Amino acid sequence: MTARTLTLLLLLGLASCQGEDSASGGVDELPYDGGALDGSEDGQLPDVVVQQVLPSDEPVDPAGGELDAELRAALEAKAAAYEAMPIDELLASMGLARDEETQMMDLPDDTIRQLAIARLWREAARPDGGGAPRRRGDGHLELRFRHLSLDDLDDEAYEGVMDDLMRGEKRFPEAVAALDGERVEIVGYMIPEEWQRREVTEFMLVRDLLACCFGGAPQPDEWIHVSMKEGSGSPYFPFVAVSVTGTLRIEGIDDGAGYAAGCFRLEGTETEEL
Repeated sequence: MTARTLTLLLLLGLASCQGEDSASGGVDELPYDGGALDGSEDGQLPDVVVQQVLPSDEPVDPAGGELDAELRAALEAKAAAYEAMPIDELLASMGLARDEETQMMDLPDDTIRQLAIARLWREAARPDGGGAPRRRGDGHLELRFRHLSLDDLDDEAYEGVMDDLMRGEKRFPEAVAALDGERVEIVGYMIPEEWQRREVTEFMLVRDLLACCFGGAPQPDEWIHVSMKEGSGSPYFPFVAVSVTGTLRIEGIDDGAGYAAGCFRLEGTETEEL
């Protein structure tokens, strides 16, 4: 575990939920007590080592079906270009950059390439046509992280919303507030926090691992704290996109200093590699 990886988790204060009841006002503090992203250094798992396996260089359709031949060819060509492209150019093509102020993890070049390729296939499996969340046949809303975004607020309004949330008051924009208590399905990347035997029971679901590595620590509205329903857990899906289903809650998550490190929780019922 690199020092930069530790720095990311220390900044977020999220690496080990102790299972305590939420504090008054709907705020819960998640203190950091160390451990590896794959749980192999967690004291609860002395005899378990979970290998973090990156996606294969061989393209695989994450949707589990057949992609249009023309689209598949275009994706394979872009993936091949990623393999040869200089790393700084590759990051720039995704709006990212190596920056001492924002780079949280010092990833090997091969890992960066494979994460970028994994992102290609994720976007192909779940294209975003824009618009409001779509209601599935089972009643769940298909969410995107953009549906949770507070980017439309100016800095002062954003800080006010977060400060109020830490006092137990929810003043989110109407479209976001309406999602509180909804059954949803959303795709992101898993960073484990708590394990039970070989299953992950609590984890961070982040919008984009590459953005976390090269865009700085995620903002409160860019990640979700997921707790799997009591008595169940999830397999660990390292470095690949995962679909998570459950009930979304707007709730302040304390960074240890009284400020909001996060603002969303999900009571998870199901996870699936995309």
